[in-house]
Amino acid sequence: MRSLKELKEVGKLALDTNAVIAYREGISEVCTLIDDADVLIVPVTVIGELLYGALNSAKTRNNEKFVHQFVEYSLVMQIDESVAARYARVRFELKRRGNPIPENDIWIAAACLVLEVPLLTRDDHFNLVPGLPVISWKNTRETKKNNV
Repeated sequence: MRSLKELKEVGKLALDTNAVIAYREGISEVCTLIDDADVLIVPVTVIGELLYGALNSAKTRNNEKFVHQFVEYSLVMQIDESVAARYARVRFELKRRGNPIPENDIWIAAACLVLEVPLLTRDDHFNLVPGLPVISWKNTRETKKNNV
């Protein structure tokens, strides 16, 4: 688990799907972490998951608009050959150890490892990925308004 002090030193933060959703919901701790980061990185896989969720929701247009606005303020991490190579190594290592995680999450982890950035997520299984710095947040109901 990476400390907040280290995040401040680096200033970069990658976001998992649930972190973007928590930001949208105004979860205070997540909003603070995201607002305090100098650079937000959103893996393209996360954008796909968010857009799928928007299409699958009752408020499709509203949710799609939020995703596109949020991405405007972020760097999008594309999948390239270096991410694909890291994905293969991570997936192989997790399989070898008997610790599979969801397929999309392996892509997200690989992108973060290539960029050497911590991942903000609520999913504990990311801690199974060797070398991946993970920042998590508590289950809290405290919210604040976000203007994206």
